[in-house]
Amino acid sequence: MTMSSVLTSTVFSILEDNSDMDFFDPEATTRRSTSRTYPLCTEFFCDVYFTPKKIISLAMMLGRVAIALLIMLLGLKMEKDYMRSITNTIFIPIAVSELFTIYIEIAFFQYMFSQSPSQSEDFAAAYIDWTPEFVKIINDYVSINMVVLFPLLLYCGRIATLPSDRINAFPTNMICLIMQVVPFFVCILNYVARLNGAVVLKILAATSRIVTIICFLAIFIQIFVSVITVMRELPDEAATSVDMQIRDARSRLAWTLAYILIPFISLIPFVIEAIYYIFQIVPEPNSAGKIIQVICDILVIMVEFYRPTWMVLITMIFLPPYRRAVPLLFCCCSCCPKVNVEPLPRKENESSLMYRYADL
Repeated sequence: MTMSSVLTSTVFSILEDNSDMDFFDPEATTRRSTSRTYPLCTEFFCDVYFTPKKIISLAMMLGRVAIALLIMLLGLKMEKDYMRSITNTIFIPIAVSELFTIYIEIAFFQYMFSQSPSQSEDFAAAYIDWTPEFVKIINDYVSINMVVLFPLLLYCGRIATLPSDRINAFPTNMICLIMQVVPFFVCILNYVARLNGAVVLKILAATSRIVTIICFLAIFIQIFVSVITVMRELPDEAATSVDMQIRDARSRLAWTLAYILIPFISLIPFVIEAIYYIFQIVPEPNSAGKIIQVICDILVIMVEFYRPTWMVLITMIFLPPYRRAVPLLFCCCSCCPKVNVEPLPRKENESSLMYRYADL
C-alpha cells in the first residue's frame, strides 16, 4: 500500500469518526434513530438522551451560545466606534446560528417522546428534516459575511491614521447594513443550486466561491498595506500632536492586524474548496489532491464549529475597545459605579468624523 493510500484511508476514517460525533453534526443522532421503540423517552431526564457524550455536547453548545452573545453585550457597553459597528455585524449571524443549535436540540429531544411511527414522521417533517439545510444556509452567511467585512475593518483602521482634517464622515453602520446584500444573495444562490442541479444554477452557485477568493485576496492586500502603514514613521506634526489621535489610531491598526491573523488563516480551506468547485477539480481516489480535499472538508467543519469560541476570544484580546469594555461586564447592575470607556483616547471636543459618525 502506497503512502497516499494510507493517508487517504486515515483521513476517511477521521471523517467517519466525526460523523458519529454529535458536536460536529447536530442531526447525526436524528439520522441514527430510524429504527427504535416508541417512545424512547417517558420522563424529562431520559437516560437514552442524556448520555455522558450528549451532556458534554450540550455543555459545549451552551458555552458557544453564551460567548456568541458576549460580544453583543460588550457592544452595548461601548461608545461609538467603527470596530463596534463591524464586529456587531459579524457576530449577529453567528449568534443566530448558535441560537438555532438550541432549537435543534430541543426539537430532537421532543422527537424522542413520539408515541408512534406516524407521529414521529410528522414531527420530524415539521420540525427537524429542514434544519440541516438551514444550518448550511446560516454557515454560508456567516462565512461570506466575515470575508466581506474584514477588508472594511482593515480599511477603516488604516484611514483612521490620517490627520483628523482628512477623514470624511464614514457611516459605518449604514455601510455594514448595505453590505449584507452580498452574503444574503450568495446564500440564496447556494440554496437554489442545492435544490436543483441545473448547470446554470451550478454556475451561479460558484458566485460564493468567487466572492470568497476575491475577498481573501483583498484581505491579503489590505494586510500588506496596513503593515506598511504601521511600520512607517509618523510625520512631525503627528509625532508632536497633543491630541494623540494619529499615534493611537496606528496602535489600533496594529492590534487589528493581530486580530485578523487567525480568521485569515482559517479562510484557507474555504479558498481551496472554492478553487476545487470553480475549476470542477475531481481528484482521483488515493491521490494527493483527494487528501487535500478531504482535509479541507474536515477543517471547514471544525472552523464552523469552533468559530464563535475563538472569534470572541480574539475580539476581547486584540480589539482595544472590547478589551477596555470587558470590565464593564462586572458593572452592569444599577448599584455599580458607572465606568466610561472611550474607544480611542482623545480630547473631548476633537474627535474625528470617523468616530463621530460611526453609528449612523
